Amino acid sequence: MLVTRKDHSEIWEIKNEIDRSDGLLVFVIGNPTFVDVGVEFIEVGKPTILANYIYGGDQGFIRIYERVSGRGLRVLPVSSTDFADVERAVELLKGLISLRGKKILIFTFDLPEVSRGEEELRRISDLLGSGLDELDEGTMKSIAPLVAERKLRIDVHGSDQAVQWRRNETKYRENLRKTFGLEMVRPTPDELRAYFEKVDEIEAARIAEKWINNAKEVNASRHVIHNSAKLYLALKQFMKYADCDAVGIECYPVLVSGRLSAFPCLAFFELNNEGSTAVCEADMDSCVSMLLGRYVAGRPGHVSNYSLDTSHDRATYLHCVAPNKPYGPSGPTLGYSISPHGEAHSVGASPEVEFPSGEDITTIKVSVFAGKMLLRHGKSLGSVKDEKACRDKLLVETNARTILERHDHDTFGWHTVSFLGDLREDFIAAAKLLGLEIVEEDR
Repeated sequence: MLVTRKDHSEIWEIKNEIDRSDGLLVFVIGNPTFVDVGVEFIEVGKPTILANYIYGGDQGFIRIYERVSGRGLRVLPVSSTDFADVERAVELLKGLISLRGKKILIFTFDLPEVSRGEEELRRISDLLGSGLDELDEGTMKSIAPLVAERKLRIDVHGSDQAVQWRRNETKYRENLRKTFGLEMVRPTPDELRAYFEKVDEIEAARIAEKWINNAKEVNASRHVIHNSAKLYLALKQFMKYADCDAVGIECYPVLVSGRLSAFPCLAFFELNNEGSTAVCEADMDSCVSMLLGRYVAGRPGHVSNYSLDTSHDRATYLHCVAPNKPYGPSGPTLGYSISPHGEAHSVGASPEVEFPSGEDITTIKVSVFAGKMLLRHGKSLGSVKDEKACRDKLLVETNARTILERHDHDTFGWHTVSFLGDLREDFIAAAKLLGLEIVEEDR
């Protein structure tokens, strides 16, 4: 609607329309006397693109933005001689609107202790890919904690950085819905196991064979890879049944409890490659960050811990899963190998992706509790081959010392999500439209 005069009834009608809408584009093309009207429209509270018509709307645009900036309103200013920048902002807003209403499946326990009987210990044996009596002495010693105790203690208070949402789940769910329009769904690991046990073994064998044939090298057992394929199919079926758009498993307790017989790394690898979203350790903040990359940039991210090398201004982003289609489902494919899980001592199966060098890397992390977005940028130096720690190691040239000085573990934890490409401006725009405070940790 073109507003050419300050008609109160007309403005009231427009504000009602805005209130019933998902988002707003205010395009300032002239007369700065309508500044109050623009401000009123934005104050309705919808995510807003405030665009300027160069040479025509400049004064009104600047005055409107001055009055709404810093007030917690969700406003993205766009003032450019290239109209494509306005179009890009609208596409980005559409992506964020598409995100709303989506659901995230999270599998973990709510009890502080979980018992393990003979059946659960049998599944742990299956998880390892062989009978406990067949494992060598070194492996048995390293996995002793997996099988030694009949009760497993669970972090139900959110002490671990990956499950901060446990600190106040009610508040977390409220922020998740209000800011992102997302919902967390919490079935039990036993419900997922029921799907796992009904998977078509022939179809699982086909998926496992595809992974093996496409890999440059395979150092994990076929049995473990087959179980991972079963889990992939079980997760796909469960997500379809529950009408969910993303999934996370609190890997360690769910596996060590004996509820599942498969490491999730290859299953998550496949889900992320095909355009879905799957995240390690039931890390909801990382999952939200992954979803932003998917709906804003159309590509999956690499959830990871990170190690800082301040002497050489480098960071290593490392975990035991990464997608090998990091440009999106229709983009180029990276090479990979299949190796045992890096921190599970020669058992399990993880994809070890060959990251490219010379690429821009954008790293983010959302804090749902704090309403903030961490942001970093760097240049890829390729993969690091090292048996220590996690399998997938992406080496990035970045401002490591500044990151160290500005680090805020209580807010953002240790996990981050890295995307190939220079997406800094896209994520800044998304943060403004969502009302998130931007923390540029490398500047």
